[in-house]
Amino acid sequence: MPHPIVEIDELARLVIDELVETSPPAAVSFALTCRSLEEPTLRSLWKQQPSLTNLVRVLPGHTWVVDEDDDEFIVSGRGFPVDSFRYQLPQVIEHDPSVEDWARLRRYASWVRGLRLSSNRDITSDILSRISSNTPDGLLFPRLERLFLVTQATRTMLPFFRLFLSPQLKHVTLCTDFGLPEIPPNQSVALVQIISSLPTSLEHLFVIAVEKEGGPVGDAISSFVCRCGSSLRSIGTRVPLLEAPIHHLMQLPNLRYWTTVQAPPRIIPTTVFPSLEQLRLAEPAALPWIHLLTSHGKHDPRGGSTSTTSHTNARERLKSLDCPSDTIVDSPLLACVATFQNLVTLHVYTQCPGTERCIFRLTDEDMGNFAATLPHLKNLELGQPCHSNSCDTTVASLISISTHCLDLVSLETHFNTVTIVGDIQRLVDGGTGRDKAKCELRSLMVGFLPLVVSEEDIETVAVGLKVIFPCLTNISYQESRWFEVESRLGD
Repeated sequence: MPHPIVEIDELARLVIDELVETSPPAAVSFALTCRSLEEPTLRSLWKQQPSLTNLVRVLPGHTWVVDEDDDEFIVSGRGFPVDSFRYQLPQVIEHDPSVEDWARLRRYASWVRGLRLSSNRDITSDILSRISSNTPDGLLFPRLERLFLVTQATRTMLPFFRLFLSPQLKHVTLCTDFGLPEIPPNQSVALVQIISSLPTSLEHLFVIAVEKEGGPVGDAISSFVCRCGSSLRSIGTRVPLLEAPIHHLMQLPNLRYWTTVQAPPRIIPTTVFPSLEQLRLAEPAALPWIHLLTSHGKHDPRGGSTSTTSHTNARERLKSLDCPSDTIVDSPLLACVATFQNLVTLHVYTQCPGTERCIFRLTDEDMGNFAATLPHLKNLELGQPCHSNSCDTTVASLISISTHCLDLVSLETHFNTVTIVGDIQRLVDGGTGRDKAKCELRSLMVGFLPLVVSEEDIETVAVGLKVIFPCLTNISYQESRWFEVESRLGD
């Protein structure tokens, strides 16, 4: 007799999804209570896979072996994915699985919606060759929607990459080895072939790689972008593109997220601009995009021809803006940024040099005007504070932020600590801001900002910061003196 919960499909799915999310072993136990619950639970468990490991292990145990030194693992019965696994894939298939065994593997693969291939141990040529020869239509994951692929194992994976190129792909992230300054030649070949084969119905493409202008990967991305239609919603790449795809992207009505490393084109091609919600400027050369999007008339960042362009959509819809390292944080920059009045997140990745003039060039008045203009901010990071302690803002700027940006949850900003004790004492004694609502900020990032105060003044600093940020519990610091302040925040 079917389990009573099965009679309410929606309720059964909610229970299964919750169990899969919070406790896969509990989901397996739940499914084994009733055969009618087995397949819907299996489908949910197989939906997201961190490697090929689970899939190969549905084959009979006598067909593959692993190194004896590997840790133990637990296999749940009836084709359930393992609830704990090693990152090393079984390396050798010793005996040929039966036709039925391969059919079972393909069946589970058909339920996978998200797949991550991130190391050599995920992909071996022997495994992929066997799988490929037993996949009649050449497509192992026909319903795959999200693919994350690190191309460090290209020589192994490249002959078989079409196994993963489902026509239903919506979200693709391609990544070279982390930390490499430039794409290795063999990985470049792999990226070009994969990008050239992606379905043009893709919605999200991210290529995490570094390449100089005019390289083969940039050309492949440029060609792909020009073939894409209105389905494309986000693109992120640190590879320079040609001007034609940039023009094309600027006319896509559904584009919401864009990461770019280059300046706007000489000629702005259209009076229409997508309603971007997130813009990440990954290199200093890309900063002119801010001026373009905040301009109301003609604009030509390089002195070429101009075109009247309306960017009202971007100004009204932009919620997140990332600025690159070496960005000078001054009043002209904030004046442009403040044009995006619905901004929720602003990240500036500048790290000030320790021995030179701080490139955070704002005053308390600048910060007050900025905070008043952008009341919806939740995440504000204005570059890592340095130990030069030469900026012109004081704790008064923190008061402005706390009283205007009531939704703020994270903050990184510069303020001078040379006179911090006296500044805080005056604020506390004068009752500044006590009659106003404050944000619920819990964490303040101060980086290398020095704090040179006496032991008895530590309490004053802690009390003052709690007045400014009543919910503050954590300070992220490099200078150890801040530890003493943080330890007294709960007092």
